[in-house]
Amino acid sequence: MLVGIIAVTLTGCKHTDSSKKETEKPVITLGSDNYPPYNYLNEDGVPTGIDVELATEAFKRMGYQVDVVQINWEKKKELVESGEIDCIMGCFSMEGRLDDYRWAGPYIASRQVVAVNENSDIYKLSDLEGKNLAVQSTTKPEGIFLNRMDERIPKLENLISLGHRELIYTLEEMRQDGTSLKIIEKYQDDPQKYLEVDDLGY
Repeated sequence: MLVGIIAVTLTGCKHTDSSKKETEKPVITLGSDNYPPYNYLNEDGVPTGIDVELATEAFKRMGYQVDVVQINWEKKKELVESGEIDCIMGCFSMEGRLDDYRWAGPYIASRQVVAVNENSDIYKLSDLEGKNLAVQSTTKPEGIFLNRMDERIPKLENLISLGHRELIYTLEEMRQDGTSLKIIEKYQDDPQKYLEVDDLGY
């Protein structure tokens, strides 16, 4: 799967003379979600990561400075169309979306993986048959398992789509520290049986 920078037509921006200070360059507002190691806030609350550095260097060479803002990834298209941000960048497949954006082209290749607990009995994709899988919403993994266009994609018991991938690990923390059990036992007899599922990410 190819991943690309999605760019919109940047009107009204003038190329500046290379002798001008960095702060005088026109600003491009780039939107991306919190997706370590590509884009995340460092300990000082400043956006950093692979995408941030690549975009900063690429736009610098074009005569712009970059203002990276974290966005709700599900609203990326609306934010670009409204002009709230100038472009988006992230692990975002070009496949099936070529007419939705003006693409700058792929800058990195990626692949999809399934993450399981180290003591899991899941070793290959087919082992997911009848299991529960958590993915980030509006992403390639969600589409793969929702549409099942490939016969190699197993049928799941449940596909859980989350707005932010960090929530996948937060659900696991709640199981490990007993919070989930305490909540479920208020409403169900034998609450442990409701937690006997394999924790899966992507």
